[in-house]
Amino acid sequence: MNDIIQIKVGKMDNFLYIVSSDNEFVVVDPSWGFDEIKNYYEKTGKKLLAVLITHGHFDHTNDLDKIKKYFNDIEIFASDKDSDLFSSDIRFTDISLKDNIKISDFCFDIIQTPGHTPGSVCYLYEGNLFTGDTLFCGACGRVDLPGSNPESMRLSLIKLSSLPDKIVVWPGHNYNSSKTTIGEEKKNNIFIKSASSKDEFLSMVI
Repeated sequence: MNDIIQIKVGKMDNFLYIVSSDNEFVVVDPSWGFDEIKNYYEKTGKKLLAVLITHGHFDHTNDLDKIKKYFNDIEIFASDKDSDLFSSDIRFTDISLKDNIKISDFCFDIIQTPGHTPGSVCYLYEGNLFTGDTLFCGACGRVDLPGSNPESMRLSLIKLSSLPDKIVVWPGHNYNSSKTTIGEEKKNNIFIKSASSKDEFLSMVI
C-alpha cells in the first residue's frame, strides 16, 4: 500500500491528506495546506498529480487557487452538485456520475454521500475511506447549513455502514479522534446506530 500522510491545518481542525507512491502523490481536501503541500513536493521531489475534494465548503478548498497556480498541470476532482460553493476561477472535473477515478497508479472508488452538502463524496482507496464532513469519529457532519439535507445524510450513513468493518476512516476534521474504522463507528457512533430509524435520526440532527 502507498503512504497516507494526515496533516492538521488551519483554525478549524481540518485534515488534509497526502496519498503518495514512490514518485507521485495526490492530495485530498487541501484546506489551508498549500505550504505543507509545497514543502512536501520540494522535500521529496514527487509529482503532484491531482487534488480530490470531498465537498465544496471553503475550509476544505481554501488554498485551491494557490495550488492551481503553483502546480499548473494538476487536475481537480469534485462534484458539480457543489459547484456554487467554488470560486468561479476554479475548474474541476465533475465526479457526480463517476464510480471511480484512476490517476496514474492511484485508483479511488467514489461513494456519493450527500447530506452535509448536495455534492459530498467519500473516496475509498485500498481499504482507506476519506470521509470529509460526512462521517467523523463518533459524529456526522452538520445538516443545518444551506444545501444540507438531514434525510440524505441518514441514507449516506446507512450506505457507509454497509462497508466492511475493517475499512479505516480518515475524517475531514480532528473531532474526537484522528481516525477510526467503519466497525468502530457501527458500534459506537450514535448517528449511525440511529440511522435505521428515520424519526429517531431526524430528531437527533434537526
